Amino acid sequence: MDLTQKEWRKLLSVIQHLNDSLDDQVIRERAGRALLDLLQADYFASYVWDEQGGIFSQPVFLNMSPDNLRLYEQYYQFHDPITFKMQPYRRAVSANEVMQQRDLVKTEFFNDFLAVDGLYYGINIYVYDNGNRNIGDFRIWRSRKRENFNRRELEILDMIAPHFQNAMRNILFAKHQVPTLDLDEIRKQLSDQFGLTPRELEVACAVLEGGSDKIISRALHISLPTLRSHIQHLFDKLSVNSRTEFCSKVFLGKQPHWEKRSAP
Repeated sequence: MDLTQKEWRKLLSVIQHLNDSLDDQVIRERAGRALLDLLQADYFASYVWDEQGGIFSQPVFLNMSPDNLRLYEQYYQFHDPITFKMQPYRRAVSANEVMQQRDLVKTEFFNDFLAVDGLYYGINIYVYDNGNRNIGDFRIWRSRKRENFNRRELEILDMIAPHFQNAMRNILFAKHQVPTLDLDEIRKQLSDQFGLTPRELEVACAVLEGGSDKIISRALHISLPTLRSHIQHLFDKLSVNSRTEFCSKVFLGKQPHWEKRSAP
């Protein structure tokens, strides 16, 4: 796809955010901010489908009212004329592909929910696990002052989808593979095998527990740049490139199967 150099930088920023944490809310928020910049959009929301409850849950949102989002969770998602029609698509999809804009603006969903925060034109993308389970979505909207999304912008979002899918799969992998942590045993293992310093061991255990950078930096009373330097040293000593690879190597002695790289 023909992108400008500036667009490529922004696209790579989104992808980087999708690979730098094991906290799904953190990666969705960071990726969302970068997506708004990349796609010149105004509003972002992201949910995870709760198949058992039959609802969208675990919201992350930007530039939208928390009170309005609570109304969505309580009422409007059950009176939503577009989202469930967009959900089965295996690519980025515009709201106007499932309902013309002139029809959408006549609905209760638009007038009493979307318009409250100024949402007018929307595109969504949904990602799935290896089966048919929806494990996350991105919902990106523009105000009426902007133009509607075009095919090129849908294709850009499609380029991000595999990275979003892998990020959510990796998070699910980590959650299912790490039910409990014996931190004393882990510290000994990391110290004996990889020669981590005491501070690096503290950081390693915090990462293994799934803490975000902000949470870990506050807990250990160190700055974010210092923390990220420690994390990079961990990655270098264990010869890994991401938090997911790090956790997998500690617990299983290998990378998750979907992160294995082919030989150069």
